[in-house]
Amino acid sequence: MRQLYIADDNEDFAEFIATVAEREGWSVKTCINGVELLDAVMSNDGPALLLIDVNMPEMDGIESIKALVNVQRPLQIHFMTGGPGSTIDAAETIAKGYGLSVGGNIIKPVTKQALIWMLKQEASLCEH
Repeated sequence: MRQLYIADDNEDFAEFIATVAEREGWSVKTCINGVELLDAVMSNDGPALLLIDVNMPEMDGIESIKALVNVQRPLQIHFMTGGPGSTIDAAETIAKGYGLSVGGNIIKPVTKQALIWMLKQEASLCEH
């Protein structure tokens, strides 16, 4: 089953993504910060898609990057933000610098159609 991890402290937005993704056939785990995300990602295996908000309490998206480098499973990352574009650009640049696989960014609010399109694009990478 395709695995999706959502890290976002906006629970309503995370639930929106989770609902759409589950209807598209994804197994979804939501996390409210980077600490929960890392625990969840490290407790499973196989390829996974990660949607990570760059602005979260405790451990934000940028702080999560360095820890994700040590995860021994195929990961595809999309960063999300409702804030300034410079923060998400920095996260993408840092993640790529560490050799992580980064897809397109998600700017909030995102439409259901755009989310479904992105999930379909990533589906083949997360099959196992």
